[in-house]
Amino acid sequence: MMTILARLIGVSVFGSMVMVSFALTGLLAVFTLLEQVGELDQRYTFAAALIYVGLSVPRLLYETLPYAILIGALISLGGFALRSELVAMRAAGVSVYRILGFAMVPALIISFMGVLIGEYLLPDAERLARLERRQATSAIEAISPEYGIWLRDQSSFLHVESMSGEEMTGLRWLVFDSEKRLIEVRTAQLASYVSPAEGIPARWQLFDVTRTEYGLKETRRHQDERAVWQTELTPEEISSELLVEPSRMSIGSLARRISALDKQALDTSKYQLGFWVKLLQPLTALALLALSAAMVFGPLRDASMGLRVFSGLLLGVGFKFVQDLLSPLTLVYGLPPILAVLVPTIVCLGFAYHQLRRVA
Repeated sequence: MMTILARLIGVSVFGSMVMVSFALTGLLAVFTLLEQVGELDQRYTFAAALIYVGLSVPRLLYETLPYAILIGALISLGGFALRSELVAMRAAGVSVYRILGFAMVPALIISFMGVLIGEYLLPDAERLARLERRQATSAIEAISPEYGIWLRDQSSFLHVESMSGEEMTGLRWLVFDSEKRLIEVRTAQLASYVSPAEGIPARWQLFDVTRTEYGLKETRRHQDERAVWQTELTPEEISSELLVEPSRMSIGSLARRISALDKQALDTSKYQLGFWVKLLQPLTALALLALSAAMVFGPLRDASMGLRVFSGLLLGVGFKFVQDLLSPLTLVYGLPPILAVLVPTIVCLGFAYHQLRRVA
C-alpha cells in the first residue's frame, strides 16, 4: 500500500509543481517582455527583445522553482485534503511525516533539476542575454561601463575602458611592490586574447604599449609596438564579472572567484552570498515544502484552491522579502553571508515542525 500511496502523492505533487513552475515562468517572461517593449527603438527591435526574453527564461525558471514547489505542494496536498483523502490516509495509519516524506521526493527531483539549470545553463544564458541587449541598445558593440572596468591581477590593478568579444581597449596598469609603493604604470591601446595551442599557454597580445618605471632616483619610460601579457584572466571571466551577478553565476565559478579574491585579500562577501544562496537552494525548497504541508494540515485544510494559491503567493513573497532584506544587512554589517539564507529557512522549518507536531 505504501508504494501505491507514495506513487499517488509523488505524481500528483510533481505535476502540480511543474505546472506552477511553467505558469510562474511564463508570467514573468510576459512581464519582462512588456518591460522591454517600452524601451524599443530603431536599434533595439522587437526581435531583439524576444531574444533577450528567451535567453532570460533559464533565470526566471531557476528563480521561481522554490516558490513553485511551495505553491504546487499547497495545490496538490490541499486537493487531497478537500477530497478527505488525507483523513483516509491518517485513518489507515500513515503519519503526517510519512506523507511529507512522499511529497519530498518530487521536490528533491525538481530541486536537483534546478541545480543543473543554475550550474550549466543559467550563467551562459544570462551572460548572452545581457550582452545581446547591451549591444542592441548601444551604438557600439563593446561593453563600456560609464567608469570603465577595474580588475586586479596579482600585484597590479588594471583599468579597462571597454571590452568587445576577446578584445579590450584603453588598458592602464598600476603596479605596486611588496611595500605598496607604485613602481610602474603601463598602458596599452589594445589587448587581444590568444587561446592556448600546442603547449603554448593562453596570453593577451598587447599593442601600442607604454611603460613608465618609477625608481628611487629616476623615472624611465619605454614604448613598444607589441608586448605579451601573461595572466589567468580570460575573456569569459571578465565578461561574466561585468554581465552576470554573483547570484546567477555557477557554484564552481563562485568558488573559484572566492578563492582568487581570498588570495588577493579582497572582499568576497557578495560572492559568498551568491555561493550560499545557490548551494542551499534545495534546502530552501524543502523548507518551503514543509511550510506548505504545515499549512495544509492546519489553517488551509478546508480552503479553496484559489485561497491556497493566494496564500502560497503571500508566503513566497514574504520569504523572498525577508531573504532580500537580510542579504544587504549581512554585507553592510559584516555578518556571515550564510545567515541571509539560513535564518529564513530555519524559521520556516521551525514553524512547520511546530505546526505538524500539533496535528501528528
